[in-house]
Amino acid sequence: MPYKLKSSARKSRRNKRIGIVVGVVLLVAAIAGGAFYMFGQPIPQFGLLVTVDGSGSTNATGTQMHSSGTTIAVQAIPSAGMMLGEWLLNGTSVGSANPYVVTISENRNLTAVFTEMTVQGKVLLETSMGDIVIQLRDDKPITSGNFKNLVQQGRYDGTIFHRVIEGFMIQGGQVNGTVASIVDEIGSNNSNVKGTIAMANAGANTATSEFFINVVDNSGTNRYAEFDTSYTVFGTVIQGMDVAEAISHVAVDDPSSQSPKPLQDVTIIRATILP
Repeated sequence: MPYKLKSSARKSRRNKRIGIVVGVVLLVAAIAGGAFYMFGQPIPQFGLLVTVDGSGSTNATGTQMHSSGTTIAVQAIPSAGMMLGEWLLNGTSVGSANPYVVTISENRNLTAVFTEMTVQGKVLLETSMGDIVIQLRDDKPITSGNFKNLVQQGRYDGTIFHRVIEGFMIQGGQVNGTVASIVDEIGSNNSNVKGTIAMANAGANTATSEFFINVVDNSGTNRYAEFDTSYTVFGTVIQGMDVAEAISHVAVDDPSSQSPKPLQDVTIIRATILP
C-alpha cells in the first residue's frame, strides 16, 4: 500500500502552526513579565527614581525602568536665583557635576538638591549711557574675585564697550597693561541666559579682563550650545538691564563684521564695589 504523503504533510503543517502559536504566546508572556534575554540569559531590569529637593527640576522625573549596565545622564535645571548644591544617590552625596551620569546596576534613588544662590558682592558700572549693577556669584570665586580686583584697581575706569552686536551681547573690559589669565569655572549652572555676565576668552583657561553681557538668551538650550561650556558665567545684571539693551542698539562701524565697534564710544566712566 503506498504511503499517504498528502495526509502526513497536512499533519506536519498543523504541528508547525501550533508551534508558532505557542512560541508567540511564550514571547508575549516573557515581555509582559519584564524578562529580556541576550544569548539566552535574562538582562535584569532596575528602577531609577529621580526627585528634587528645593526649587528646580530635572530632565527625568519619577521612576523609569532600565536594563542593567545602562547609563543615564540626568540634567538639573535650577529655578531663577537657585543653583545645584549636590546630588544624593541613595542618600549619599555624589557631588554637583551637571549632568550627573548614573550607571544602572541596582534600584537607585537620585535627588537633585537645589540651594539659594549666594553672592560675592555687587559691582556698579557707571556708563556714559546709564548705570548697570551686577550681582556677582560666590560659586565662581576665581572669576568673581578677578573681576572685583580689577574694579578695585580702577582698571575698568575709562574703558569702552568695544564690541557690540545687536540681538546678541555687549563686550567690554579691554584694559591697559597685562592681566594674568585665570582658569575657567564652568561647573554646574553655567547658563548664558539674558542678563548674565560672562568672561570672554581666546580658548580654555585664557580669560583675563574682558567680559560680555548677554542681552538675549544665548544659553545652550536656546541658541549656542558651546557658550555654556566655554565661558564662565559669574554674575547677573540686577539693575540697568535697559541700559545694557540700549547699548546693544547703538550704531556701529560694520554690523556685518565679527567685531562691530560703536561709532561713538560707550564708556565705563567708573566701576565700583557696592556694599
